[in-house]
Amino acid sequence: MNLRLCDEYDEQIWIKLNQEFMNYEIQDDDFWNNTQKNSVEVFRNTFMEALKNQDLIKLFLIEYENEIVGFANIMIVFSVWAHGKAIILDDLYIKEEYRGRGIGREVLKYIEIYAKENGYNRLQFQSELTNHDAFKFYTKIGYSHAKMNFYVKFL
Repeated sequence: MNLRLCDEYDEQIWIKLNQEFMNYEIQDDDFWNNTQKNSVEVFRNTFMEALKNQDLIKLFLIEYENEIVGFANIMIVFSVWAHGKAIILDDLYIKEEYRGRGIGREVLKYIEIYAKENGYNRLQFQSELTNHDAFKFYTKIGYSHAKMNFYVKFL
């Protein structure tokens, strides 16, 4: 398993995987469904903007047996609670046929090492309440579950 930063040549695969992920996430709840923002052009612009702002976001691709099988998008923030820089795992997606092979566990280990080596004090993320597989996975590998409300307003 290898986790590597995206570059400009990864645009098409990153877009394809992110669209797959969004389709997976919205199957339970239409909350995230914002079809006008899911076009290839919007994804392309998002990808290019992310590459230009690597002080705010990092886009990773997950390679397994010489194939790209998923991605991880992390955001960088400064947190008073973390007493410095922190990472928010915004998205982690592994194609369904590759789940259960330890890839997710390895990805999180790599991100934890990456965070420590780059001076980040905390790693945090959220998952949908309806995503029971995510809950089982994250708690199994040692992450604590905290009940919080998440508020959002699309602008």
